[in-house]
Amino acid sequence: MTKKIKHYIKRIKEGRLKELVSQWLWMGRYMKRYWFLIGTYTLLGASGSFLTLGTSMVSRDLVDAITGQNSLGIVRVVALYVGVGVSQLFINAFKTRLSLRISMKVNNEIRIDIFSQILQTDWEELSKYRTGDLMYRINGDAAMVSNNILTYLPNVVSILISFGGAFIVMVQNDIIMALIALAGAPISFMSTRFSMRKMRDFQRKQMELQSHKTSFNQETLQNMQMIKAFGLVDYFIKQYKDVQDQSIDYAMIQNKFQSKMTILTGFIGQLIGYACYGFAAYRLWQGDISYGTMTLYVSMSSSLRGSFSSVLNLLPTAMRAGISAGRIMEIIQLPRESLEDEQEAKKLLAKAKDVGITVEMKDVSFRYGDNVYQNANMIASPGEIIGLIGPSGQGKTTTLRILLGLYHPKAGAVTVSNPGYETIPISSGTRCLFSYIPQGNTLFSGTIADNMKMLRPDASDEEIIEVLKTACAWEFVTQLEKGIHTEVSEGGNRFSEGQKQRLSIARALMAKAPVLLLDEATSALDMVSERKVLKNILRRDPLQTIIVTAHRPSVLSICDRVYKIQEGRIDEVNEEEIEAFLNEV
Repeated sequence: MTKKIKHYIKRIKEGRLKELVSQWLWMGRYMKRYWFLIGTYTLLGASGSFLTLGTSMVSRDLVDAITGQNSLGIVRVVALYVGVGVSQLFINAFKTRLSLRISMKVNNEIRIDIFSQILQTDWEELSKYRTGDLMYRINGDAAMVSNNILTYLPNVVSILISFGGAFIVMVQNDIIMALIALAGAPISFMSTRFSMRKMRDFQRKQMELQSHKTSFNQETLQNMQMIKAFGLVDYFIKQYKDVQDQSIDYAMIQNKFQSKMTILTGFIGQLIGYACYGFAAYRLWQGDISYGTMTLYVSMSSSLRGSFSSVLNLLPTAMRAGISAGRIMEIIQLPRESLEDEQEAKKLLAKAKDVGITVEMKDVSFRYGDNVYQNANMIASPGEIIGLIGPSGQGKTTTLRILLGLYHPKAGAVTVSNPGYETIPISSGTRCLFSYIPQGNTLFSGTIADNMKMLRPDASDEEIIEVLKTACAWEFVTQLEKGIHTEVSEGGNRFSEGQKQRLSIARALMAKAPVLLLDEATSALDMVSERKVLKNILRRDPLQTIIVTAHRPSVLSICDRVYKIQEGRIDEVNEEEIEAFLNEV
């Protein structure tokens, strides 16, 4: 006994039991939230279990009535038998419909909750995970969790009712029969305990493989254009086959282990079943019981064995749900984005209409793998265009992400302010001050108008046309059959790179943010269009602060200041140094 206690203490210290408890406590919060729906579902399941027990009891009386053991009550017994059967039909139909309604409601709301928590997670931490992996956690793992939240407690209650009811009936009629029916319980318990350890590893590995498959599919479809352009179709087909084969091979390994355990427990179950049937037949042969009672014995012993197996199967089910919950918790317990400066940022936004926004970096150091830079300084004031240049991979895009509060500097200060007024540190709460056009010019499925209204849902068609004109996009939009109501395919593939850039710029302008960040956002435009777009933006809002990463003289020539990011430094450069850099490029 002391050895057993020490074993469980060791497991708790190792964190396995603590981890499982924390996972189920997390799921318990959802159970508490939906207690009424789950309780209703539990009551229906319990009623079904009671009716099943009742059917067995009535079956005994019916057989006895038919065989002449109790012929006086045959009409009553037949009526009761039919009534119980019909009641089961209606309860099962109602239970199925209610189950569908509850499961869809609980499943959807849990997924929405998990999805919203993931979107609110700190981007720097979240970017360490593959998109496909996150997709599987939102869909596959969330479905496992929600299904168990809905069904676990009702299943426990139903199984315990079936098990307890069958055991009570058996003990009342013949305690020896009850003990025979439970004779295989210790062996089944030990085999389940042994298989649990293996199944935990199998489940974790299977979920990792599913995440990998989802990630591979997502990345392949997302990069279809590149795959076709480089003639990599056969290569990726082979990669897909390898991913599928790996999943199949591991599934077969898992199935081999499960088959061995199924054969073992099934063999034990058959032996116990034969013993129960033989004992009941012996009692009937001896004249101790009737045909109906023998039927009851066989039915109850089968129910008792089945219920005990179901009780043991609840443990692997809890384990699978716990693993999925743990994978979700791993993500949602990452640091959340801080919005504590959001209200202060809105005050700056209100004043920006009159005085604009100043963005400043003071002695900033940032590390992402290798050092990007140390003790960096930069300032951008209202009405200025600030250029960022430097070799690829030296930190231009990273700098814009720091300004957006996506990355967090390790030292120094990054601030925004209304000139002459309060200064606040940049965070996720200050993003309302920025508009951003990233490399890649992301467009979403929907219409052109839908893409524009993402930032301002109440925008009128006239306002949409205005920003399209500012971004020099109105010329080609007017030539489309449906104008601003033209459908945008996924990724904007129906448009040229230059058209996508202009649409992305127009969408950013919809926010009317006082600071505009352009990450190579005009690289696909000709020099005339590029200068025209930038001048249109300044003319539209003379106080707007613009920070642009670029390599082209046409952009840099209209910048008020240019900073060079290279070899861990940010330095302001003059025209000669800009020209020297462009010649190197």
